[in-house]
Amino acid sequence: MRNNLLVTILFLFSCSFLLSQDIMIKNIEVDSKNNGTVIQLDSNKKVNLEDVTAWYSSEWFYMTIYGANADSLSLTNYENESLKSVEVSNSDESTQIAVQLLSEIESFEIDSPKRKTLQFFLRNSQSNAKNSISIEKNINDFEEEKFNQSENEIVYKNEQKPNVNNVLIILGGIVVSAVDITNSASFAAGALIGIIGIFL
Repeated sequence: MRNNLLVTILFLFSCSFLLSQDIMIKNIEVDSKNNGTVIQLDSNKKVNLEDVTAWYSSEWFYMTIYGANADSLSLTNYENESLKSVEVSNSDESTQIAVQLLSEIESFEIDSPKRKTLQFFLRNSQSNAKNSISIEKNINDFEEEKFNQSENEIVYKNEQKPNVNNVLIILGGIVVSAVDITNSASFAAGALIGIIGIFL
């Protein structure tokens, strides 16, 4: 009887521990665009937006989720070409995830599109976004101009390529003229053939 009571207490304790388990942030994904960045956090349970706060300072973005822990090893090892680093700080009450981007942040929004997902929409500084778009446009314009220039060079080269038949006609005209240079009719015929060969 005493053993049954002990087993029951242990069972209830383990069940209450499992049911009150904290939210675990297990994955991060970052997608960067010209005008901003989307950060997505995946968890094992639904996260209420009331338990989420965030703020930014220059290129750092800080997310705090109350009643949650984060898989610090997985998150800090996450690599992406639009990130400098990810830092995680777990405490008894919350977890804080700090992300350092390559560009300055101007504003942000928080959303929860799926039951176990949090999304943060960060807008880049407008001057940075304009510079980035302008640089891309200049690169595209340069590549297009280079392509058009090489296309024109090909057409020009094709136009300038001498035709073998034209050369033979001109040579034929010279031969006809040279056969009887004293005869004005044969000289005129040879000259006419040569001139026609030039314009063909």
